[in-house]
Amino acid sequence: MRFELVRERLRALPREMPAAPAILTPIRIDLPESLFPPRPMPSIRQAAVLVLLFPDDLGEGRVLLTTRVPHLSSHAGEVSFPGGSAEPGDADPVATALRESAEEIDLDPRACGLQVIGALERFTIPVSGFRVTPVVALAERRPNCHADPREVARIIEPPVEAFLPDAPVELEERVIRERLIRYGVYPVEGERVWGATARMLGQLGALLATVPAIDRPSRSPQERSTAEPTSRVELERPVVRPATPADWPAIDAFVAALAPELARSLPPASELFVAEAAGEIVGLASWAPWDRPRPADAPRGFDGLTFEEDDAQPAELTLLAVSPHLRGRGIGRSLTDAIAAAVCSAGCRRLLAWTLADTEIHPSSVAARAFFRSNRFEDFAVDRRYLAGGEDRLLLSRSLD
Repeated sequence: MRFELVRERLRALPREMPAAPAILTPIRIDLPESLFPPRPMPSIRQAAVLVLLFPDDLGEGRVLLTTRVPHLSSHAGEVSFPGGSAEPGDADPVATALRESAEEIDLDPRACGLQVIGALERFTIPVSGFRVTPVVALAERRPNCHADPREVARIIEPPVEAFLPDAPVELEERVIRERLIRYGVYPVEGERVWGATARMLGQLGALLATVPAIDRPSRSPQERSTAEPTSRVELERPVVRPATPADWPAIDAFVAALAPELARSLPPASELFVAEAAGEIVGLASWAPWDRPRPADAPRGFDGLTFEEDDAQPAELTLLAVSPHLRGRGIGRSLTDAIAAAVCSAGCRRLLAWTLADTEIHPSSVAARAFFRSNRFEDFAVDRRYLAGGEDRLLLSRSLD
């Protein structure tokens, strides 16, 4: 994502922040929490971190993160934002975040043209007792940072795309304080980002996925004239609607540019939904009954799969495609919701979707799984006999009750 687009979308932070993907929140999976006496909450300490975004040498937006050294007393070895606990001389959370960043990574705000634009949602970390304010800032230039080896093992600068709503999220389990916990992680540059940092990044990604108005009244003509040109397709909020026969030329062009092999299996226009922006097709989705007739040479898969009696005719999301340069902006979510509404109107109470399950063979399926799980799909079944090559399929299900 271009840094100018990052700047535009974070220029005015909303009062009510979007939620981070629920999959990132750690949950206990060994025994119900109610069976255990609650642990006493540590005394609350104020803290702040710096969520710094900046352009790389090609003008793409990146975010600054650190890996903590393994011998620290809290959050040792974890990926985090630069920051820490407040001190008596700090005037506010901004002062805390900037002071800690200077100590940990030698950040010079003036040299990189840093501007604080607001804060993400404040939250408390129960394990350590920190009440954290995530201070959001933009830098005009890539900061020249140097890690303090007493606190920081490594500085990493992942692209902002790694945290958009459709970005890959993987599940992990570990025992923390005698409790078996499951949580989602962002795989970034050989690191595993989880916990509070992952949730902050998830909320940041949700903010960046929000499409702004084309021309906000508060933006001056001079600002508009000096800003980097952006196409109307990128800025206009897509409209999702049923396809019509008149859309076929545009659909054919979209499919030819994205995945020509799909052209042989497209359903009739009456079963398609399109996402359209500035007169262009930017997304496509379709559905069909799960038990529809299929060609004899088409591998059916999921032999023996059964459903409850009142759920005997589920539907399948047979196609979902979004222009690559527009992914992460909620188009896939809008198309999926439109399909779910159409399926529900047709009398079905379950929407199914599948992706290849082996992420080692098909890394893109990690992103597909994360997308479906963040859109109310749950893992339903695995078919281990789908292809002769042994590539398993994971079936996901979204209840429409």
